[in-house]
Amino acid sequence: MNQTANSRRSTVIIMAAAAIIVLSLAGIALAMNQSQTNNAATATAEITVSYGDTLWTIAQRIAPGIDPRKVVWEIQTMNEIESARIFPGQTLQVPLYETNI
Repeated sequence: MNQTANSRRSTVIIMAAAAIIVLSLAGIALAMNQSQTNNAATATAEITVSYGDTLWTIAQRIAPGIDPRKVVWEIQTMNEIESARIFPGQTLQVPLYETNI
């Protein structure tokens, strides 16, 4: 076999491997996007803050399995809270997700 045939064969193998890698990455990205879409808030509820509650613990309680940072941000945005300070007796709007409806 000559040098040109080997070069062509190597090029074809490299191109096939690149295509497989690109398709695999596209599949991973699609799967990640789908899982994030399923974590969208579908409704809201009103809760009253209890002694010892934090935004983080509330987020974990109302949305187990969802990144608490996202839920805390949504609670802060919904209630126009600029800090993480909340107080017992305070009423908050919280997002509800398909996982907890």
